[in-house]
Amino acid sequence: MERKSRKIIKRVKEIVIILIFPLFCYAQNIEIEEEILGQDLTTKKTEIFYILPIPSPSLTFPQLPEIKLEEKGEKEKIEIVEKIEIPEEKEKEKFEEKRKIYLKGVIGNFKTKGFDINYNDEKINLIFSNFYTENYRPNSEFFNSNFCFSLANIFNLDFKIGQMQLPGPITNPFLIERDFLNLKWDFEKRLSFFNFNFFHNFYSIDKNNANFFKLKIDNDFENFVLVTEIEKDIFENQQNFSISEHIILEKEKFQIKTILKFVEGNGLKFLPNFLFKINENFSFFLNSDFEIPDLWKDLIIENCKELKKERILPEEIYKGGIKFEYRNIKFELSQSYNKRYIWENIDSNDLYEPHRENFYQTQFLINSKIPLNNNLKIFFEIEKNFFEKEILYLPEYSGNSGIEFENKKIKLKIWNSFNGERKFSKRDLKSFSTLNFELLFKGKIETCFGLYNIFNQEYEIFPDYPGEKRKFLFSIRF
Repeated sequence: MERKSRKIIKRVKEIVIILIFPLFCYAQNIEIEEEILGQDLTTKKTEIFYILPIPSPSLTFPQLPEIKLEEKGEKEKIEIVEKIEIPEEKEKEKFEEKRKIYLKGVIGNFKTKGFDINYNDEKINLIFSNFYTENYRPNSEFFNSNFCFSLANIFNLDFKIGQMQLPGPITNPFLIERDFLNLKWDFEKRLSFFNFNFFHNFYSIDKNNANFFKLKIDNDFENFVLVTEIEKDIFENQQNFSISEHIILEKEKFQIKTILKFVEGNGLKFLPNFLFKINENFSFFLNSDFEIPDLWKDLIIENCKELKKERILPEEIYKGGIKFEYRNIKFELSQSYNKRYIWENIDSNDLYEPHRENFYQTQFLINSKIPLNNNLKIFFEIEKNFFEKEILYLPEYSGNSGIEFENKKIKLKIWNSFNGERKFSKRDLKSFSTLNFELLFKGKIETCFGLYNIFNQEYEIFPDYPGEKRKFLFSIRF
């Protein structure tokens, strides 16, 4: 741990100028990478047990980005699943308003340990977190420190630094240490006639650097919103410049967002986006995206991927379909054309690299939370994909299903996560499912217990990369 601490101190000194620079600049108040790339329309499970970033026990796959339509300068996400409000949450919010400082400790198997220190009031929010685990495989330790700062929704900073070990496949194990640093900051200045935003996302991974810059100006006119975006991405072996103009119109039953975007070396694109509401249940949509993807975020949480110095091209996605909402059931049926990155062992060195693939995809999403009474509800989230050809890495189906129970004192969740068969050039991986359990005791002192992959199901994330075994985590928060 001392050696890791010395490395972290050294890296902090190297990056101090980057931390000071934002204090003298304007930036954008947006939601880190997801705001650049757009969110997918599937609902990710809300875990009771919050821990720091760590290689996930379950698989997550890249989804199609959702184009965000904006109303009078404010960002409005069109999500297929909305949060069902829990009555007890209001009481919890009133209780938490009285508290300004929170302390949280986490322990678990695989010598897992961590802590959070959180301070918040009406204008300032500060979080400092530290997390360490030996992980479930030899030579796969993970260590991460995180500092977050927010000032009155004007300035936000998120700084992560850590180290992970790359154990390699079980058939050919190796030991590589990866040092990483990630800094995201944003600032927003609202003026009477326009909003000025700036955003910066910086990575340093094994001394290889990547920068994402974005400048955004919103002009709110009487009948429409005009948005200008200028982006500059600087990597080790390339620079990308782009500029786009957005015109956003919104009426009672439809929203239209037209974009003209120029990306250096890739020409000019017209990107149409719209949402038309037939009635309160049915709506049609079309989303378009043309963006340099942030592939670096995977490298600081997954120990089986790498990114070499090949040129990164924009992802181009056009997706149209229909949405249906009725009571507690929501579904989406869509057809899309994709030029997007998937991960494959291209050079046979047992680390997976991004590879851009062109394909058509038909997708069916269904999400539901059905209350059985005031405290108990069942839920399911299912995604089914049909590809025009064999696509590596992506499963044909995945999802979660389970039950939730909540009252004033406890919150209980039991669910099953499942992923379908996936294809790789080396060999295909079988489908699998894991049963998971989380329990939260509420009060002035909150205690949480989580048990994941209860039956110790054996599965693989990639060929010869075994998935996480049974894991338990316990935390106390006061």
